[in-house]
Amino acid sequence: MPTPIAKSPPPSPAPAASPSAFRIRRARRGDAEALATLLKELGYPDGSDTQTVHWVTSHPEIEIFVACDPQDKPVGMLSLSHRPQLRLRGRIATVDELVVTEAWRRRGVGRALLLHAIERSRVLSVKRLELAARSESGSDTARFYEACGFVGDCMVFRHGGS
Repeated sequence: MPTPIAKSPPPSPAPAASPSAFRIRRARRGDAEALATLLKELGYPDGSDTQTVHWVTSHPEIEIFVACDPQDKPVGMLSLSHRPQLRLRGRIATVDELVVTEAWRRRGVGRALLLHAIERSRVLSVKRLELAARSESGSDTARFYEACGFVGDCMVFRHGGS
């Protein structure tokens, strides 16, 4: 599966829901239940637990951004991890999860979350921003990432024993 890599500045975002329809903020400890629900929609039936959410939200090299509806309920999330890497002589960042709840899809939420991560990566002086996605070349998901400025680059292998 290719790992999309961010290239130069992404194209202008497509028309989205009105700015007052949702806002992006950092996840908080109180978001644990909503994050677990979003992870289930992403295909992880066990979601997450409160302890892991607390650990991740307090970790210095992981940031979770949530898109919230007008009642401040998370309707989408993106987790971004960043760390130093020798071969790049600088920081690398990875979008670890990106999900938008079904009712809020195709309204600009996912694009806004990705653009937020891209801007945060610039602030951190990241040399490369990557994401891995379960999708086939030419799928709606692949086209979405390409429209956001990512390009397919390599294969990802996972160790079967862990």
